[in-house]
Amino acid sequence: MPDGVRLSVTLTVPIVTRCSETFPVLLQYKPYRKDDALFYSDQSDARYLARRGFIVAQVDIRGTGSSEGVLVDREYSSQELNDCEQIIQQLANDHRSNGRVGMYGISWSGFNTLMMGTLRRPPALRALFAAHGTDDLYKSDIHYPDGIMHLDNYLIFIDHINGIPSSRGYNINEQWMKERFRQRPWIDLYLSQQIDGSFWKENSIKYAYNNLTLPVYLIGGLYDAYRDFALRVYEKSRQNSPKIKVTIGPFVHAMPENVNRHPGPSFDGKAEMIRWFNYWLKDDKNGTEIMKEPEITLFVRTGLTTGHYRYETEWPIARQEIQRMHMCKGHQLIEKNACNDVDTLEYRPWIGFEAGTWLGGLTGDQQPFDKDCLVYDSEPIKKAIEIIGIVNVSLHVSTTARLTHWIVRLEDVDINGQVLLVTTGALNGAQRQNSPAYLQPNSRYTITFPLRFTTWTFYSGHRIRISVSNAMFPTYWPTPFSMNTSLFLNSSVTFVDLPVLPVLSSSSSPSPSFTQKQVSSDDILPEVFSAAKPRLYKRYETNTTTTITFERISYELLPNNCFMSALQTFNLTCSHRDPSVVRWSGRAQQTYVFDVRGYGSIDDIPLRNGDPQLYPNIDLTKRKHFIVLTESEVRSDRDCFYINFKRQLFQSNSTKNQSSHVFTFKGKHKRRFQ
Repeated sequence: MPDGVRLSVTLTVPIVTRCSETFPVLLQYKPYRKDDALFYSDQSDARYLARRGFIVAQVDIRGTGSSEGVLVDREYSSQELNDCEQIIQQLANDHRSNGRVGMYGISWSGFNTLMMGTLRRPPALRALFAAHGTDDLYKSDIHYPDGIMHLDNYLIFIDHINGIPSSRGYNINEQWMKERFRQRPWIDLYLSQQIDGSFWKENSIKYAYNNLTLPVYLIGGLYDAYRDFALRVYEKSRQNSPKIKVTIGPFVHAMPENVNRHPGPSFDGKAEMIRWFNYWLKDDKNGTEIMKEPEITLFVRTGLTTGHYRYETEWPIARQEIQRMHMCKGHQLIEKNACNDVDTLEYRPWIGFEAGTWLGGLTGDQQPFDKDCLVYDSEPIKKAIEIIGIVNVSLHVSTTARLTHWIVRLEDVDINGQVLLVTTGALNGAQRQNSPAYLQPNSRYTITFPLRFTTWTFYSGHRIRISVSNAMFPTYWPTPFSMNTSLFLNSSVTFVDLPVLPVLSSSSSPSPSFTQKQVSSDDILPEVFSAAKPRLYKRYETNTTTTITFERISYELLPNNCFMSALQTFNLTCSHRDPSVVRWSGRAQQTYVFDVRGYGSIDDIPLRNGDPQLYPNIDLTKRKHFIVLTESEVRSDRDCFYINFKRQLFQSNSTKNQSSHVFTFKGKHKRRFQ
């Protein structure tokens, strides 16, 4: 970089078949440690892409993984984007490159792919491929979805890996201590930015839609919290971009080819990436079919795990009609409403586990959640209806507290009484207008907000349900005041608008051919040196508290003969007596043991007994090893959030009571409309 800092890049180069042959370059740019934690998954992707004629450049962001420098001060920082401009130019100038660079990625690397294509636009960057991204870093990211505070395992994960020694040598020295280990935890930074403003807007692409003049392929997931971004970007930027293609499928926060994680039918997403970049970076005259296809591919759900893909030629869809349904007396949901009534709800901040732990993933029966909500059911449907798009809600409400959240879920009640979640949306009542302001207790407000993009088919005999609550724990951090809320049932102000389409049979709209392609067995690297235990979420209840717990353990045996285990856990507890008393505590541990040789797979390495099993059952006295342990706590009362943070490193033969390096941090932030 211009300041002398060297960033680590792994280049995977195709086999040259003729003299002076050059290739386009595909860049993935993220902080998740490409040389240990993500080594096998990243190398599998690179191998796939290089075999198809692309140089693949995987780069660790400054101060992370194997790269040099001081840890960047936040996600998507100006420093991160400045460095990326330099990287792209260097890759374009490489003698093996044809001068054309594409960026690709999922989540973080999908975010900065879009940022580089809208906010920086270096000349050598020619095309983009982004999965599960966002255009709004405040309301459509992980920290304050819908303007409401959220904490899960990501915050302990990122603050943990930010402090681990560089994977280029794992040197434990003063430079590492200064540049990484003693850096301020990001959780403190994000709690200092509780409302929308310049901090979040600086690199949110929603304020620069007109700058997107590059071709971009967008992937969204119906079971992912970021499902809305793809069609928003399409609608706002399609007039300026030479081509935007959107595919939204039954995906969680993973690429479409990850068949082990998705609840519905998946396909070879990397093959789509190849088709896309072949056209834009290689001038592939045989690849023009991707330009002739309709720009939008949607998975229309007929159940939680069933449905079919189909093309749409436009967005919004012209044949769509808005069906307005009114919440009415007797907990009815009807099309014509003449009632004028009121329903009240007691605030229970601990309810909501049935709706998931964040705004994604597969969920089960919603009945246990609904018993503590206001629910409104339609009559059994006489003829199947299909919805595709954004459901919009209007509520006329009052509350006895100055801060209240409203959460609305659209659900399907089947003929057996099982209740399935279709989509969710929420509003932080203090952010009902451009400038945040507390509510006036017992005053009436008309609030409007969208639910997340969805597709669904309601079948004959099923009922449409709207469920209204003031909590959805643990997805949203509870508001701090006991309260009752009122919902005023009036046809002009309390209703839901459903985006309804005529039901098309799957035979009348056959699935696009690309959605039927699976990854070839030749392109799947055996995962013999990588393993993980299933992610575990549990709920524990007493008379006074509800606690949600999470645990994840993974193992790697790296090519440098290093055994690595990683543990992530968190507990999130809400008081039943005082809604302001909430506590999140996270713990992450990474164990590195070197010179582990002679094993044919990760499963061959014996583990020491104990819970959890993080240590190989081998002689550690003669092997270099170290442990990084991170513990983080956020708790709240009516007025403030409090942070207690601790990083420790234990070197060879030391114990937890004899940690060789310790960093502690305490923070306190006044609650600001949260």
